[in-house]
Amino acid sequence: MTKSLKNIKEKPSKAAKVAKTKVPKVPKEELWINPVGGYGDILMLSGVLKLAFDKNPLQKFNLVRRTKYTNLLKGHPAIKEVGYPPKDAKFANTSYWNAENYQSGKYRAFQLLAENFGLQTPVEEKLFLPGEIESDPLLDKIIPWKKKNIIIAPSSDSPRKMMHPMAWHNIVERLTAEGVLVIQVGKMTDVHIKGAYSLLNLTSPRQLISLIKKCNFVVTSDNFIMHAAHLVEKPAVVLWGPTKSNVYGYTEHLHVEAPVEQCNLKNECLGPNFSHNYATMCPLAQEHCMNKITLEQIFSAIYKLL
Repeated sequence: MTKSLKNIKEKPSKAAKVAKTKVPKVPKEELWINPVGGYGDILMLSGVLKLAFDKNPLQKFNLVRRTKYTNLLKGHPAIKEVGYPPKDAKFANTSYWNAENYQSGKYRAFQLLAENFGLQTPVEEKLFLPGEIESDPLLDKIIPWKKKNIIIAPSSDSPRKMMHPMAWHNIVERLTAEGVLVIQVGKMTDVHIKGAYSLLNLTSPRQLISLIKKCNFVVTSDNFIMHAAHLVEKPAVVLWGPTKSNVYGYTEHLHVEAPVEQCNLKNECLGPNFSHNYATMCPLAQEHCMNKITLEQIFSAIYKLL
């Protein structure tokens, strides 16, 4: 018996399939990006831009020329040009700390930044650096490499995220006694930790990243080095105080948390409403939460990686 035409399901034509395919939208206007924050924020921004580009290759951005950031973002597939915006330029929102969800401390910075660029979260928190990460032959030659090599990065753009230098001295002393080469990286104004091989102010961000690839692991506060270690999939021991590992940290790293809950100023330290505190010292001085992290806590994490 012949089947009813109503019960026959016709296969869609090729034209119909093409019509159903989602075609990336051509942006109506060019948006500019004016990066803010430290190098770690730029690595997160670069990762989010790569995710946005993979989703819609037609959406590109113009980058405001700023010496500090251009070298890290130059050659990015989502960047159309680097220059100076006109007076009527419109800007993409690159700030995650102004989001309402950020203040709760329950939402990760990378995810909030991804939402700013129209991505459906959660997304994979994969950082991105355009171009090859090439080693510097001169640095490789002058560094007295040993069987075990560790990078330490005690400093941060915010003094409130830093531990007292004497604690770092004790860490270096114990590691060097065990035959480990400890390499200190950072800015020229940083306090040199006695016993560490100093590369202060001698490396660019890209050179630092290539060095991290060569070392066994890093010990660091919440700074660019932590993000760079995640970028190149290198183990890290990260020391936390007023900022939170559940907001900025990465699951593959070992996190050592300061006893922040005991601090009477914990709600008046860092955050969206306290940006004026970022470049200031903690008023509690020696009672600063980062100084309450014990060496036993730190070495418990370090020995897991050694």
